[in-house]
Amino acid sequence: MGKRQIIYRPDRIANNQELVNREVNLVTREARVWHGILTLVGASEVELKDARSGRHRFSITEIEKIYSDIKTEY
Repeated sequence: MGKRQIIYRPDRIANNQELVNREVNLVTREARVWHGILTLVGASEVELKDARSGRHRFSITEIEKIYSDIKTEY
């Protein structure tokens, strides 16, 4: 089994409902990395729930990229 990384840049994030309920890593423009599940993806912001049940909101302009790992069969 392998892994593949899917990367979303800011132009592919806004209103992308494919990202809702997905476990991701979110990288801000300040090079901070947040890990959690996206609970909301809107036109101008996203909400991430981390493992400690904290909810964090990020403006899409603050985001460098969002990426997730997909397990593959090969």
